[in-house]
Order: sequence, then C-alpha cells, then structure tokens
Amino acid sequence: MKKHGLIGLVLLSLVVSGAACSGGSSNVGNVLRIGIKDDVKTLDPANAYDAISWDVLPNILDTLLQYNYLSEQATLEPLLAESMPVFSKDGLSVSVQIKKGVMYADDAAFKATGGKGRELKAQDFIFQFKRLALPAIQSQGSWIFEGKVVGFSEFEKKLQGLKGEEFKKAFDEVIPGMIAKDDYTLEFKLTQPYPLLNYILAMPFTAPLPKEAVDAYADTDGNLRDHPIGTGPYKLKSWKTSQNLYLERNPNYKENFPSTTTSEKIKADGLLADAGKPLPFIDALDFQIIKEDQPKILKFANNEIDTFELSKDSFRASMDDATHVNADLAKKGAQVVYADSLVLSYVSFNLKDKIVSNKYLRQAISSAIDREKWIDTFDKFRGTVADQFCAPGLKDRIDSKGIKYGLNLAKAKELLAKAGYPEGKGLPVLNFDFRGADTRYRQMGEFFVEQLAAIGIKMNPILNTFPAYLEKAKQGNIQISLGGWSFDYPDVENGYQLFYGPNKAPGPNDSNMDNPKYDALYKKLATTPAGAKGRKELVQQMEDILQEDVPAAYGYYQKVYRLRQGAVKNFRAEETITNKYKYLRLERPAAK
Repeated sequence: MKKHGLIGLVLLSLVVSGAACSGGSSNVGNVLRIGIKDDVKTLDPANAYDAISWDVLPNILDTLLQYNYLSEQATLEPLLAESMPVFSKDGLSVSVQIKKGVMYADDAAFKATGGKGRELKAQDFIFQFKRLALPAIQSQGSWIFEGKVVGFSEFEKKLQGLKGEEFKKAFDEVIPGMIAKDDYTLEFKLTQPYPLLNYILAMPFTAPLPKEAVDAYADTDGNLRDHPIGTGPYKLKSWKTSQNLYLERNPNYKENFPSTTTSEKIKADGLLADAGKPLPFIDALDFQIIKEDQPKILKFANNEIDTFELSKDSFRASMDDATHVNADLAKKGAQVVYADSLVLSYVSFNLKDKIVSNKYLRQAISSAIDREKWIDTFDKFRGTVADQFCAPGLKDRIDSKGIKYGLNLAKAKELLAKAGYPEGKGLPVLNFDFRGADTRYRQMGEFFVEQLAAIGIKMNPILNTFPAYLEKAKQGNIQISLGGWSFDYPDVENGYQLFYGPNKAPGPNDSNMDNPKYDALYKKLATTPAGAKGRKELVQQMEDILQEDVPAAYGYYQKVYRLRQGAVKNFRAEETITNKYKYLRLERPAAK
C-alpha cells in the first residue's frame, strides 16, 4: 500500500505545480481532447468489440437505434431508423423503416459522385450484416445473428473455404432472414423470438457501411481497420498509432439536440438549454492515447486534455473523496461525473486448457482471492464485490446469495488438494494474461501472484498491449486472464451470453464453457422478454451452474468516474450512451 500511496502523492504534487503553469494548449479552439488508455485495435465495425474502440467508432458510424441522451433509464429511440422496429405478433418478423436523405460523409471512395457522400440505402445494412460472416475477418459480432436470423448461420458456413469468383458469387446470395425490400425498408425473418434485437440495432456491429469503403480501403482479407466511412457526426481525419486519433466534423450530418425529458434531475442540470440545436457542437475530437496515469493527470492539470476516465492512481491524485475533486483542480474549474456502470471485473479461466479445466482448481483459486483487498488496492471508492454475473440495477437480476467460492483460504487449500495438487505440489506455473502493460497491470500481476501463493500456487503474470490481448482471447490462446465485461446493452442476458457454448472463441465466450444444461437455460432466457414471468427463475438456475463450475471467479462491479474541464458542458456519466460526444459543447475562455 505504501507504494501506491507514494504514487498518489507524487502525482498530486505534480498537479499542484502544473496549476501554476501557463495553461498548456488551452487555446485550442472548438476541439475536445479525450484521454484514452490504449490503442484502438480496429475501427472496422465488424470487429470492434472493446470499450476503447466503442468510445471512438460511434462518433463515425451511426446505427438504426440509439439511447436517449436525456433519459435516466436506458431508453432506445430511432437514429437512422424512421421509427422503432415493428415486430409481428409471433415475434418472428421485424420491419424497420430507414430515414430518407441521410448522407454518408464525403470521401474519395465515392468515385461515382466525385467524392461526395451518397445517400444511405437499406442495402448498406445488408452488406455490413454479411461482413460479420466473413471467415477472413473472424468477426466477434457474428453471434448477434447466428441461430437467430433465418439463413445467416447457413450463409456463414457456405463461405468457408471459398475463394475468388466462387466466394464472390456466394457472398452476393440473398440471406432469406435479412432483406432490403426497397431502398428504405429492412425486414428480418427470425428463427425464434428475439426480443433483444432492438438492443442489437444500437450496437456498432450493425452500423451501415458502404461497399465503396471496403472496395477502396480494406486489406486483402476484407478488414477495414483504419478508414471507416459512416453517416455519423464525425469522420476520421488521421490516426497515429500510439499517439492519437483525430476526428473532424461531418458537414453532412443532420440531427438536433433532444428537446424533452421526463427527468427533473436532467432539467435541473440545465441540459435542455441546447434543446433543438443542430449537432454536433464541437468541431473535432482528438483522442489522445496516454497509457500511464502520471502523464494523463499532468496533461489534464495543464489543460492539455479535456476529459478522461479515472483509474485508481489518478483517482487518488485528483479526488479528495468519492465525490469531490481536490482543491487545486477545483480552483481551475475541473469537475467529476460518476455513476454505477455496467462493467464487471473478474478472473476468467479457459476451460479448454488441460490444467484449468480442473473444476476443483478453479474453485480453489476463486476461494483464494480477497475481493475487498482487490478493490481497495486498485479501485478504491470505485467498486463493490460482485455476487453474480449481472450488473446492479438490471431487470430480472436475482437476490444476492453471496459468492459460493468466496475468500476462504482453508477451503481453498482443501479444494487444491481435491484437484490433485496438495499445497500446490505437482501443479505447473500458471500463466495469467493481462489486457495492458502499464503500472496498474504490473501491480495487479504482483497482487495475484501474492494471492495465489497463499495456497501454494505459482503464477506467471503476462503483460500485453490491449490489441494483443484481444487477439489472444480471440484465438483461445489464454490459460487464465483478467476479464472485464462492459455490457453491450442493459439486459441480464448480455452477461450470461459470455458462457453460452456457441459463443466460444473467437466469440465473446473467452472461458470456452460448453455446458448443455446451461445452454438450454440461456436459450430460454434469450427468447423471453425482460420482466416476463419465469425469467428471473431462469437467471437463478444459470447462476447456480456458474457458481459451482466457476468458469470465472467473480471480482467486482465498477463505478465509472470521469474528470472534465469546466469548459465541457452537457456531459453525462451514462456509459450506455457510446455516441455521447456529439451532445457536448465547449465554452473555452477567449484567448489572451
């Protein structure tokens, strides 16, 4: 603890000295400078599936639906859709009308129009949906349609092994469950009721993409890593790996700030002051990649970045308590926004690995982890112990029974012996992968080495860049890892799908769990609307399986804190809203 406290004191002293500086690049005009903690892996909507990519991509690519910015509850509303999707009585057909006159951002890829962005058409959605099935891309988003949309899984299998003209011919075939009836009408045919489809239509996986973008900029495998073309409020101007991504305003964008809210709190916060005004307010977004806490907090103190998410060390360096920034930052007008998030931290086990496939070993490791110490060491004030794989506040969340294999060192040692490794004898060194290589992850590696050593387990911490970690997880080349899940949408199903057998790597099921009983329960859950009778009982049965099998050792639910300069207006802490930057406004002081 002394080491962590020293870091906080050093950062705090630097913040104080920074406050006396001339202000850094304070006169940067109407550009929002956002600190992010690592490189973006990709801006291809077919494969962007991490919090960092989702902080950037929704500013470029719009989706059919979005979350209402002025609602305290996670409420969906039309964005590219003219109105909300219409479901048939049996839930097996869905029709979506698309807005007319929506234009893509200008780009040289549109050769037929001399670089002018063309109008969005329903076929652009179909093109992107099909890209989720491309074998070369190995999309982590294919699960959203697999087994749910008529013909999608068959289409996916048909593409396997095809090349050249054979592949092109197969790709051009119609998928019977997703049809563009005309330029402005999409129709889905489902294999079973899919009440979660509305959430799916707000995810970047389903953002429309013009074929011109892929033809012009994709690699030989069809990946479009660094040149997406969308209908969103911004377009990508430049991307310098490990430095920054710079997005500039899309002049073709047409949307206004929302005009109504039922929330008295949001009214009191003054967010209706911009009601009805054209979006976006800010000319450009500068995403600055700053991996370490010290330079990040220094840049903020010197007014060189406008907002960033607090980590443990930057929290202690900038906050007096759980709700107030320190006096030095407060004098400069800095503010904090925070909220319970839909983020869960945990330890994930790869059940395909011949060592950790041993259930008793997993139970032993879970029983050796001190969650309270984990939170206090790395996320003080920013977490509460997780007792189920579901974020707080969601409908159908079950009543707490605690963690079946929570901290109990005596029990952990018994379980380790039951696994065949009394006092750790005969057990190889376990590899534990982390999704970063900064100070926080180095210290976390030391923490888990210490935790497992208490029962005789030796562990090798492996530090990765975030993109490298994601690639390992996608290939299933991990033994144990630090898992982190940010719910894609506010429904209990989204957490439990991480353990559904068909979602194994390269899908989101990093644990590669394959339990027929669990899978059957999950299928019922996924086809039952939120709040329906019996749905909570399904969740309880699934939890019972997870708590016994331990494909993941639960950690804690996170609270999200973000610092922002006083010049940043309209900022909300609602993490479900990924396209939030278009609503923000800057009120910078005039240049001296």
